Amino acid sequence: MDGSHDLGGMQGFGPATWPGADAVMQHDWDARAFALAMVSAPRSTHAFRHTIERIGNARYLGASYYEKWLWEAEEALVETGAITHAEVDAWAERLAAGEAPPHAEDPERTAELIAALATSQPMPEAAAPAFAVGDRVRVRRMRPAGHTRCPRYLRGATGEIVDVRGDDGVPDVDNAEREAVYAVRFRARDLWGDDAEDHVVLADLWERYLEAA
Repeated sequence: MDGSHDLGGMQGFGPATWPGADAVMQHDWDARAFALAMVSAPRSTHAFRHTIERIGNARYLGASYYEKWLWEAEEALVETGAITHAEVDAWAERLAAGEAPPHAEDPERTAELIAALATSQPMPEAAAPAFAVGDRVRVRRMRPAGHTRCPRYLRGATGEIVDVRGDDGVPDVDNAEREAVYAVRFRARDLWGDDAEDHVVLADLWERYLEAA
């Protein structure tokens, strides 16, 4: 899905920085939004990202980082039948009128979430990778109708495999299939022309995005 979320490599948006942009949290409620998303949407990372990508373009570009997370949390809870949008709107009105927000504590669940966030989950070794370290590959030219993790600015570009990460669920089919994921190195000048700086770009790409160069 090529939408407003996929701005990597595009020009004309100005510098990607602003006063305070280096702060981990921009608002005092960002940490609550993060926690809410963690406890309300126990789904795959791909599903989480796909939900955020469904925000309309104008709203997506105008929302802060954790506003998008709040939107995802609400959509996930509505889609699973836990709440309705009407209930959220009603609570917003009650809080705006001065009602105290509900409060609950669950130390056991909190400890579980903190432990999960602190634990790295490595991919299992790739069972049958089609490419190996050192292979030259080209990113396929495509325009997926649904969710994808293949950035537009890499499509058609040629790079080199520098690592076989392992097998992972394919985001384009909601993890229904698994295949090898590769770290691919690209020259910045191959992506953006000779006036680009002499840097390299590393991207993790699923096997179906690649073909032999």
